[in-house]
Amino acid sequence: MEIILKNVGYYYKNKKYLEKVNLHIKQNRITGITGDNKTLLAELIDALTFASYGEIQVGGNLINRKNLIEVRRNVCMIHQKPMNQFFTTTVKDEMEFLIGRLDYKNKNIHKKMRDSLLIVGLNESYLEKTIYELSTGEQKLIQVAISLIYNPKVVIFDEPFVELDYTNKKKLIRLIKLLKERYHKTVIVTSNDSNMLYSLTDDLVVLKDTRVIAADKTGKIYEDVDFLESNEIEIPETVLFTYKARKKNVKLSYHKDIRDLIKDVYKHV
Repeated sequence: MEIILKNVGYYYKNKKYLEKVNLHIKQNRITGITGDNKTLLAELIDALTFASYGEIQVGGNLINRKNLIEVRRNVCMIHQKPMNQFFTTTVKDEMEFLIGRLDYKNKNIHKKMRDSLLIVGLNESYLEKTIYELSTGEQKLIQVAISLIYNPKVVIFDEPFVELDYTNKKKLIRLIKLLKERYHKTVIVTSNDSNMLYSLTDDLVVLKDTRVIAADKTGKIYEDVDFLESNEIEIPETVLFTYKARKKNVKLSYHKDIRDLIKDVYKHV
């Protein structure tokens, strides 16, 4: 499901946070959002916050206060801090709460619960577990599983890797790729981690102050070192290594995967 923003702005108490944002987020791709007010932009797409002016279209629906349930069925947002998203005690209770809130009807709802847990790599026993007793990594997976029950077309991850250890980061990266590749979701990831965004995303949106200063394929943006430096954007480590090597006339190509870069180094050095 594609997302189109036309001349979107947001201000609060006479302070501008976003202005004249025009974007086309393509369906069935992983899009990164980085820079200033990235979470705010994600919240506008999820209709947690409403734009002060402009239009946001998700699929065939313009976001407004009259079609909130329809928007929420199509878009889900996985918040940075899991505990801020839970309202009940057990995983099953939380799933049932969301089902009631969205007026979602399905004859095989218990199967949907089990299936959504399996998608994120958890078994049926988690239905009876107390959310507060789970690890941060498990809570993050539960957030995704709960959201997948009603099969949203767009899944937004806000700073998803904060407070996760290496093992859980790898699990979440695999899950994000799975949502795109097997389940054909449109995935949005907000983060300032250039290494993660460079390796994971297909497209990238860069915000500075109140405006979009770049929106293109991830590689095209992150491999433009002059642009990154002039806007004080962190350079991905593999890009920086390749850039410095090229300065010394070593003919390396840019690679998102460190393993591909290593192969290239062995070939040319």
